[in-house]
Amino acid sequence: MRARVLVVVALCATLNGAARGQDAPAVPITPVGQVTLEEVAAAMGANDLRAIRYSGTGFSFAFGQNYSWEEAWPRMRLERYERLVDYDSQSSQEVLVRTQAESPPRGGGNQPLGSVQEQVLGVSGPYAWNQSSTLAALPAEGIRLLPMPAGAPDPTAVPEQAEQRRLLLWLTPQGFVKSALAHHPTLSTNVVRRHRVTTISFELEGGMHVEGTANEQNLVERVVTHVPNPVLGDMLVEFVYANYREFGGIQFPTTILVQQGGFHTLEVSVADAVMNPEDHTVEVPPQARVTDVPPPAISAQPLAEGLWLLSAGSHNSVAVEFRDFAAVIEAPENEERSLAMIAKVKQLMPNKAIRYLINTHHHFDQAGGLRTYAAEGTTILTHVSNHAFYDLMFSSDRTLQPDRLDRSNLAPRVELVGDYYVIRNGSRVLEIHHVEGSMHDAGLLMVYLPRERLLVESHVFTPADTGAAATPNPFALNLYENAMRLNLNVTRIAPIYGRMVPWSELLKAIGKPADDTPADGLLRAVAQL
Repeated sequence: MRARVLVVVALCATLNGAARGQDAPAVPITPVGQVTLEEVAAAMGANDLRAIRYSGTGFSFAFGQNYSWEEAWPRMRLERYERLVDYDSQSSQEVLVRTQAESPPRGGGNQPLGSVQEQVLGVSGPYAWNQSSTLAALPAEGIRLLPMPAGAPDPTAVPEQAEQRRLLLWLTPQGFVKSALAHHPTLSTNVVRRHRVTTISFELEGGMHVEGTANEQNLVERVVTHVPNPVLGDMLVEFVYANYREFGGIQFPTTILVQQGGFHTLEVSVADAVMNPEDHTVEVPPQARVTDVPPPAISAQPLAEGLWLLSAGSHNSVAVEFRDFAAVIEAPENEERSLAMIAKVKQLMPNKAIRYLINTHHHFDQAGGLRTYAAEGTTILTHVSNHAFYDLMFSSDRTLQPDRLDRSNLAPRVELVGDYYVIRNGSRVLEIHHVEGSMHDAGLLMVYLPRERLLVESHVFTPADTGAAATPNPFALNLYENAMRLNLNVTRIAPIYGRMVPWSELLKAIGKPADDTPADGLLRAVAQL
């Protein structure tokens, strides 16, 4: 136990050090003449600024989708980046035109990107939305905030993200100053490493603390706060602004770095910024005019006796009934979804405790509900490579959004899986296998039920409604290779993301013959019974 505590302390120091950078000066801090917030606002051009549009190129990163928990988030190239912020209406719209940056792909984030992708992330007051489309080629010049190309999918309302997106627009350089002016800030000016630094801090509604620093020219260089996250708890968010230039009467940084959870989520080299552009209204799509976050609705699709595919939104789970207990495969997203899933499992299998939760990998969309199951007394089965990271997750501070595990005072139970783990009870056998060589996640697990000849996999094969791709997805090809290596006689695949499909659909997607299944798999399956 002592060794586990030491690992958590070391990891916390690593993440905090990476995110805070210059928090610990090498020389004493000396007070100097105080700078006023009005002086900072004047230097930044914040007083007359109502809206701003800025654009450039750079990189975006798939938050919470790293190949292993020590690595940076996976990087995508930003061929175009544009953001419009309207401070008066508390609106923002980002447009990101992305292409694949790394080859071969490593980690999640819907890699590999087989084409040019355009994403729109919007917020306006209580409304928030996402929209994405695939482009045949890069736009010849500039990018459009609206509309999306003809035939693009409709925007999707994400009202649960509205509050945090509104917060982030106030962490832009001028937005931070404007917000500070409205929230009775505390200022202190000191000398750090022979340079004058002014620290500005204030509390937002709800008790969220925001702090920033301005340099000798009274230009904001750094803004930090914490936001609640299902995996990391009170997660540090940091904006770093550098290399200011004058753009039409305001000072604006030409380098923007954003970090969340200790790793970069955005790097932008700003080429242009326009103060109070003529058309600065962020139009809210009709589909986005939703403010209520409905409770998760769980549907249960029977797969076999005592076996269900449970769906809620974009992710699935699988419920497995044993003679003496129940097990669930995957706890995606957050506590609300997991509570609804637990209730559904208890409805399907009354009087049977959920003894095991099988976590296929550490990506945040797959691990967001683990603490909820731990609060039920459920044992978490996960790959051994997640050991130190889950120690951090289970011990992180959660003052901004306490959860059931905080209130339960239970010690989480985690059992580590290597290459192979089996659960036998009554007539049911469930195997857990490490997916060797997967570039999606270092600790990726898949689940095989030999009697049902069913394979449960997560995010490496997403069934599509189109034919085989010209280039097989390397993650899906690796899944096939592992099933063949282990002689798994699979006839059906239950994906955590997507619809239930026959094995032949995976074969079609990767260009393999329709009857390509291990010949001795059936004998092996019978021997397990």
